[in-house]
Amino acid sequence: MQQLSVSASPSRRKVVFDLATPDDWRVLRLLSFYRLALVGILLALLAADYTPQVLSAIKPEWYRWTCQGYAAAALFLTWLVQSQAPRIGVQAHLNFLVDLLATATLVYASGGVDDGLGTLLLIPAVVCALVLTPRMAVLQAAVGTLGMFGEEIVRQYSHPLDAAAFTSTGVLGLILFGTSIAANTVAQRARKSEALASRMGSEFANLSRLNEVILESMHTGVLVLDDNLRIGNLNAAARELIRTTSRAEGRTLELESPALAERLRWWLVSKESDDAPMSLGTNLPEVIARISRLGTSAQAPIMVLLEDASRLREQAQQIKLAALGRLSASIAHEIRNPLSAISHAGQLLYEAPDISPENRRLLAMIHRHSDRIDKIVGDIMSLSRREAAQPLVIPLALWLEDTVTLYSEGHGKTQRPIELAEISKSIRVHFDPRHLQQLMFNLWDNAFRHGAREGTAITVRVSAGVERGGRPWLDVSDNGPGIAPEVLDKIFEPFFTTSHGGTGLGLYLARELCEFNQARMSYQRRPVGACFRVSFAVGHGGME
Repeated sequence: MQQLSVSASPSRRKVVFDLATPDDWRVLRLLSFYRLALVGILLALLAADYTPQVLSAIKPEWYRWTCQGYAAAALFLTWLVQSQAPRIGVQAHLNFLVDLLATATLVYASGGVDDGLGTLLLIPAVVCALVLTPRMAVLQAAVGTLGMFGEEIVRQYSHPLDAAAFTSTGVLGLILFGTSIAANTVAQRARKSEALASRMGSEFANLSRLNEVILESMHTGVLVLDDNLRIGNLNAAARELIRTTSRAEGRTLELESPALAERLRWWLVSKESDDAPMSLGTNLPEVIARISRLGTSAQAPIMVLLEDASRLREQAQQIKLAALGRLSASIAHEIRNPLSAISHAGQLLYEAPDISPENRRLLAMIHRHSDRIDKIVGDIMSLSRREAAQPLVIPLALWLEDTVTLYSEGHGKTQRPIELAEISKSIRVHFDPRHLQQLMFNLWDNAFRHGAREGTAITVRVSAGVERGGRPWLDVSDNGPGIAPEVLDKIFEPFFTTSHGGTGLGLYLARELCEFNQARMSYQRRPVGACFRVSFAVGHGGME
């Protein structure tokens, strides 16, 4: 409906009419149809010559001209309403003025307001008041009242004075004021209620969308079900954990995950929570299911939160490793000074002229193991002092060619051959170049050190690609013996090694470098050899 706002300034006051709503135009359209029907009835009475009997017309010619003019005006006003121009405020005033002029003329032709024709003005007054502001509605009622009084003054100018007619006109004016104000008040309240409902609906839609975005971005699976275990809603994480590809909403949980349905039935009977990890099926991850109701009512929907147990274990492991790393860095700092003294003293003894060959061999052992400890300390200290990553967008294929060349120059192509697979030149990754080079060198050194088998030449292969979701990946694999299954869950722990000469920090440092750059490193099971995969961050990387 029409809104009127007034803004004051030192020089002027500006009146602004807002655009009308479709309901406003619908109201005026109904008034136009009413007017056409009224004109049709009046013309039918005129054509059937029933006018004198029904309306006791005193001036038939005036009556005829008024009906014909009213019909033409009704058609014109209907066309204006259909075209919705000019604006609705102007059209409301124009409609009422036409109805006022026609009604006053009909009342004049029929001999005064006592015949009841003045009440024909009530419906136009009410309808127009619905789309006008309160001030304009009152002004409209005042104009209508003055118009009807003017008609009586003109009529009684040539007739004997009839005070009762003025009383009837006054009553009609009061009714005009009352109905106009009442209709406008109802319209204003409806307008406010509609605006409030629209605002609340918009806020509700925004909140619903926000909840949907939050749920879809959560790593925790969320399912909402009824007591019949029929799925009402679930997010992307839940779909991934229970491996449902179809639209699961509306289906029973038994069809999607029988194991989880069995847990829920047990919970409905016992009301006891069980946070122990459970398997949802073959080749599905273990999950921890937390079950509760969305409310205090016994019929409230059931909410199930699904946590990937392996992710939780990994997070707990990361916390322990971080604490261990801080402790190790502190210990390494305390070790370095006495270690330097021991190494220096051993070197001086080794250079003394009167040392026996047996003692010289022992001193060489001290020097060798001191160097090993110093390397461990250096790795730990470099990890604790790791600067923040400065990632860049790297063209992976070209960068790998240069890095393989640099590595081979330091070790020799024949001693440590690296096979570079065909990699698309359009693949880009987001990583700190220094960190990525150190990561590759660590993985390659690890492959050549632990993958060598007697009688078999070790070859390292590097390949890369992009996952369906746009995440770039890089694999470093070898043709060695691989990693025993029983130690797979320990290979990324610090100081774990299967080699007598290893420090146990190579893979741990490699994974830390990945995490510094929002990447992930994982071990890929292969029939032959070992394979480590680096999954880069999505966003800046991917295909060009």
